[in-house]
Amino acid sequence: MGFEAYISGSYEGQVRGDGVLKFLPNAGFKKQGYFFLADGQGVRPFGVTFVLPQGISRGKHRLNSPSPFDIGTTPSVRVDRDLGKSVASAERNTSGFLNLTAFPSGERNLSGSTVRGNFEFQTESRAGEKISVKGWFSFNVR
Repeated sequence: MGFEAYISGSYEGQVRGDGVLKFLPNAGFKKQGYFFLADGQGVRPFGVTFVLPQGISRGKHRLNSPSPFDIGTTPSVRVDRDLGKSVASAERNTSGFLNLTAFPSGERNLSGSTVRGNFEFQTESRAGEKISVKGWFSFNVR
């Protein structure tokens, strides 16, 4: 159980974590709230973070690069890379999918819920570096 991903392209690495799912009630444009799904929290060599709309459900979802005004209203993803004194993020020109096979039905009582799925996508850094990511997750929310 956990969260695992493989990154290839302009930079390469492996992501492994316990998996995190949180609902941020006052986040996003107009504070509509969204889910934060990631491999882990804090600084790590590589990180994969999904931002999912409040009403998301099981199924296959297309990933894209939303405008700043759309954060939390459409499924999106960011890949972070620790550079020592800074972090580089790749989240531009994203295309791919997130398949949720198990997901809580709402933002309340997340603790103990099962979260399971897989994903595959391509994205770019601000410098135009292209990367591909493929992975899966299966964990119970703590």
